[in-house]
Amino acid sequence: MSVRVAYVAPSFIIFGSFPAVLRVLLSAVKASTFQRADLISPPFRLRGLAVLSGLAVKKTFLREWLEWLALASVVASVFILFIGRIIVISGDSMRPTLADGDIVVTEKLSGIWHQPEPGEIYGFTCAAAEGILIKRVVALPGDQITIVSGTLSVNGLVQQESYINGIMGPWTNLEPLLVPTDHYFLMGDNRDHSLDSRDPAIGSVPRVQMQGRVVWRLWPLSEFGPVTARQEGREHREGL
Repeated sequence: MSVRVAYVAPSFIIFGSFPAVLRVLLSAVKASTFQRADLISPPFRLRGLAVLSGLAVKKTFLREWLEWLALASVVASVFILFIGRIIVISGDSMRPTLADGDIVVTEKLSGIWHQPEPGEIYGFTCAAAEGILIKRVVALPGDQITIVSGTLSVNGLVQQESYINGIMGPWTNLEPLLVPTDHYFLMGDNRDHSLDSRDPAIGSVPRVQMQGRVVWRLWPLSEFGPVTARQEGREHREGL
């Protein structure tokens, strides 16, 4: 019997029946595959689908979160480059108008068609100090300024500065000085404790270094609102 099988099988393949055998083998493999798949109970299949669905949801959430993060970064960059920035006041050089820890907003857009005006508060950069300094504009390009016994004069006119704290120390006097073209002279309201244009290391500030006008106070909430050009000092901070 075994001899017949050994003899018949080769002839069966040789005489053109191999495709039929292949179909039989493929059918057997296919049936076996389906049978193995059917051995997995429905609850396990559902659990697998749930896991895959959960992974898809997490992936979608992560992608959306990254997209929002990228959008927020772009918006923040555009705001800083073209509109303004949010600055935390450090130090007391602008007391009593602005105090240490105040949070303010600066804007740049108005600088396109509007030059800084005396009394306005601006942020600027300089090589003598790190970060952005916040001071008040007191003189414009071409102005001549002097300080005698703590009194500021611009082009020979005494300035009424109701916003300063009234204390003058080392910088009580300043020799006549001409503000160069496209430069501005800025000083802190707390004149005795302010690093500003009176210091030769800073001097008059080029317009290109002006980083925006302070227009709004965000913090403290009790002071939330616009910061005006001629805003006077706050009485409750004068004695701090």
